[in-house]
Amino acid sequence: MYYQRVSIALFALLLSAPCEVLAQRRPDPLESLEVEQLVKLRTVNHGLHIGRVARLTRDTIYLRPQRGSSAVATAAVDELWVRGTATKKGAVIGSILGGALGGLLSAYASYAVCDAARCGVDASLTVIGLATGAAFGAITGAVFGAMAGQWNKEYP
Repeated sequence: MYYQRVSIALFALLLSAPCEVLAQRRPDPLESLEVEQLVKLRTVNHGLHIGRVARLTRDTIYLRPQRGSSAVATAAVDELWVRGTATKKGAVIGSILGGALGGLLSAYASYAVCDAARCGVDASLTVIGLATGAAFGAITGAVFGAMAGQWNKEYP
């Protein structure tokens, strides 16, 4: 009885899946590339290629490495990286660190500046410090992340 219910539920899930999920195909590595973009390609037979995209055709990526030129068939591409920035990563890390630091500092400040009658950590001030620290940390992290370069995997 249990297996019958599970199979019915899986069948219903399969029927409700969008067509893109049911008919998955290998994505085209050329979809995200632009001319003059710095890329790193790993192919089946020829190893690693690093260079700027010189031009694109339907089935070939023409790279301009530091010396010479190379043509890579898109069917042979196993992995594709594009040189970009770490803005998102920097913003996430900055917001976590800034929020933690802001929350700790505001908790300490609310405890240190209390009167003798009622001493303790003010929760609302701590939450405000956490949110403010997270916002400033996200902005600072995004700025530093935008200055840092990293390889972003585009394919597969």
